This record gives sequence, C-alpha cells and structure tokens, in this order.
Amino acid sequence: MSKFLTPEEVMIRRKRNKAILYASIILGTMILSAVVTILTNQL
Repeated sequence: MSKFLTPEEVMIRRKRNKAILYASIILGTMILSAVVTILTNQL
C-alpha cells in the first residue's frame, strides 16, 4: 500500500536527496584525499 505524494512533497524529497548526494560526494572526496595523503607520506 503506497502513500500518495503531493507534488510539493516530491520536490522536497528531490531537494533533500540532491543535498545528501552532494554532501556524500564532498565527504567521499575528503576521505579519499586523506587516504592518498597518508599513503604517499608512508613511501
């Protein structure tokens, strides 16, 4: 049984999902750069 979403709710969910996606990309980039920095300093 699915719940009907109004167009406003759909837009709010899309904005939230886009914000979460961008935040996770930034966080992933930061973690990746930290790992690369640590690995290069080990050599």
